[in-house]
Amino acid sequence: MPKSSLSFHPSIHLWEITESLEELLDIPVLTEDETNIVMSFRKDNRKKEILASRALLQSVIPGAHIHYVNKNPQLTDIDKEISITHSDNKVMIQLKEKDELCGVDLQEITDKAVRVKTKFLHPSEIQLMDQHEFDTLLLCNLLWSTKETAYKAFANICEQEEVIEFKTQFIFKEIDSETNTLKGQFIEKNKRTEFILGFSVQEGYVVSWFDE
Repeated sequence: MPKSSLSFHPSIHLWEITESLEELLDIPVLTEDETNIVMSFRKDNRKKEILASRALLQSVIPGAHIHYVNKNPQLTDIDKEISITHSDNKVMIQLKEKDELCGVDLQEITDKAVRVKTKFLHPSEIQLMDQHEFDTLLLCNLLWSTKETAYKAFANICEQEEVIEFKTQFIFKEIDSETNTLKGQFIEKNKRTEFILGFSVQEGYVVSWFDE
């Protein structure tokens, strides 16, 4: 189907995949590099995700194309930022102005996030969870999603050469269920950058995006 009418934020766009691979192949106009990326995957579902992300982008910005720099998606010859996420039959992108922090993540709610929570949650975040009205399953998946979103936003601009540690470098201090926002910090060496993410809880999954 074309873009979904489900609304999260003005910068977020969603495509729910109902098309066959053959149908999707006819929708976006691809560069040679984009075609090579599609054909590099053996599984049809992965090919469909790539095609749907390009179809979604071109439904918002006709003629737009994507290339990659250090595995991060970039718009070709367009002064905007893009972030891409996908899960199951859904593909989302966030588009923001050039040099604005940009990140979006779609997370299916599963028990895995609970099982591995001590690997990606700071002790202060576990305490925060204990004080919140949301249940542990939802909170673990929400915090995993928001850390993925924060990583996408900061990976392009951080100064360190080492891998960013989710547990110690992205720390959330507040989860506001009335405004559907989270306040966090990115800790890089002696520098702390405050940021705000938006989120939406849907049936079976959560979405988070870079807000401020």
